[in-house]
Amino acid sequence: MATVNNWIDHLSAAEVQGAVYPGVGTEGVLVIIAVILWIGWHVLQNNAESKHMDEMARKRHSANDHKSNITDW
Repeated sequence: MATVNNWIDHLSAAEVQGAVYPGVGTEGVLVIIAVILWIGWHVLQNNAESKHMDEMARKRHSANDHKSNITDW
């Protein structure tokens, strides 16, 4: 296994100079994609929850319906 005694010399060597890890330079694109996915998930989740709440509102359950053993409470 190779050892490195001087990181400055190692990182400035011709065969190493540049990328220290894979994907250098793509951070900005990845952040933009992450923000788009995050906002998209919130939009989809909001639509799903609104649909569910509308369905529940149409059923008009009262506070004591659970006592009558209604199955789709």
